[in-house]
Amino acid sequence: MKKILYTIAFMLAAGTIAQAQVSLKQTKSELADFILLENDLLVYTLKEDQGQYIYSEQRGKSETSKKELVLNTGLINAVVGGNKFTGELYVYHKDGRSREVISFYSLKDGSFEKTGERALPKMRNHAYNLGIFLSEDKMTLLVSAELGRSQGYEDLYLSKWENNRWTKPKNLGKAVNTRQQEFAPYVANDTLYFSRKEAASAYNYSSPLNLATGEAGTPVKADPVMNAAGAYNAYYKKVADSQMWISASNEQDSFYTAYILEKVLPEEEVIAVVEEESIVVEEVITPATVVKVKAALPALKLFYAFNSVYLNLEEVSALSRFLNKQPEGTELVIKGFSDGYGTAEAKDYVSRNRALQVKNHIEKYFSSKKFVITLENEVRDEKGRDNRKTELYLMQ
Repeated sequence: MKKILYTIAFMLAAGTIAQAQVSLKQTKSELADFILLENDLLVYTLKEDQGQYIYSEQRGKSETSKKELVLNTGLINAVVGGNKFTGELYVYHKDGRSREVISFYSLKDGSFEKTGERALPKMRNHAYNLGIFLSEDKMTLLVSAELGRSQGYEDLYLSKWENNRWTKPKNLGKAVNTRQQEFAPYVANDTLYFSRKEAASAYNYSSPLNLATGEAGTPVKADPVMNAAGAYNAYYKKVADSQMWISASNEQDSFYTAYILEKVLPEEEVIAVVEEESIVVEEVITPATVVKVKAALPALKLFYAFNSVYLNLEEVSALSRFLNKQPEGTELVIKGFSDGYGTAEAKDYVSRNRALQVKNHIEKYFSSKKFVITLENEVRDEKGRDNRKTELYLMQ
C-alpha cells in the first residue's frame, strides 16, 4: 500500500512569525543614524574630527564601505528621511555657519543623483546639535533643537510646509519635552519616535502624534530589546515590518552598533512519500541505552562586550578552532550568561540570545558536522566580564 504525505509549511514560534535581532554595523566611530534601503544598501552617518559624513555599504559586506561623495557636500551631513515609493533619499547639509539645506537624491545604477532641494525654516538654535526628520511627503518637518523657551536642553518642534514656505517651528510641549535632552525624531503611521538623554544614558520612546495639530500624547519607553539598561540607545525607526536603532555601552572603548529587528521567514518541513509494502515483525534485541551527561566543566568559554549578544572576531576564531576539533555528531550544551546589569527582562533576553547566536553560527558554518545542540541560560547577580559569557559543554 502506498501512503502519500504532502509537503506542509509551518510557522516558527508556535504559529507566529519569529523575529531576529541582527547587527548591521559595528564601529568605534560615533554612529549618528543609519537606514537600510530596500536593495540591502546600508547608508549610515559617522561623526569624525573633520565633520559628519555619510557612508554606504552592502549589507553584511563591510569591505564595500565607501564615503558617498555626492551626499557629502557640507561639513555636516545627515540622512533625514526618504520615500521608498520614489526611491528618494533626503539629506541635510550644513556648509560652514550659515547655509543649511535639505537636498533630495535618487539612487540610479548604484549612484546617487540630486533631484532638488529645500531650505530649512528660519530658526536660531542655541544648542550644539540639530536633529531633523522630513516626512515622506516632504510636508512635515520634525526638529530637535533649543529654540528660545525650551523645556530644558534640546526640545522637539514641528513645522509644516504651507504656501511654499515652512511655518514657525512649534514646540511639542511638556507631554514630550522635559528638562532632559530630546533628540533623533522620527515619524511613522502617526507615531512619533525619539530618544531622550537620562544622565549618561539615552533611551528610545514613542508617542502618538497628530500631524495636523501638532499635538503629542504621553510618551512610552520602547521595549528592553531596543533599550539596553545603562547604555546609549537612540535613532529608533520603524520601516515596514522592521525596527532599527543604535546602541552603545557607556564603557570606555565601546562600539556603536546598528541593530535591526526583522521577521524570520517561515521554514518548510518536507515530508517525503512513504512506501508501505508489507509489515514484517521481527524480534530485535535492543542494547542497553547509553545515557550521556553534561561534563562538569565547560570545554570552551566565550566572552562579550557590555550588553552585546554577538562575539568579536577573537572569540569567533576561538569557537571555530574548538568546533574543528570535534568529531561529527558531537553533542553540545550551549549555555548563555548575563551579568547583573539591567532589568530582569533585559538580562533574561541577553542570556538566552547569547546562547542562541552561538547556535545559529554553528548551524550556519558547521552544518556538515551535524552537531546535536541543547541550549541553556543563566542570569547572574554579579557584574563584569566574567559573567558576560557563553559556555560550551561536551556531553559524555
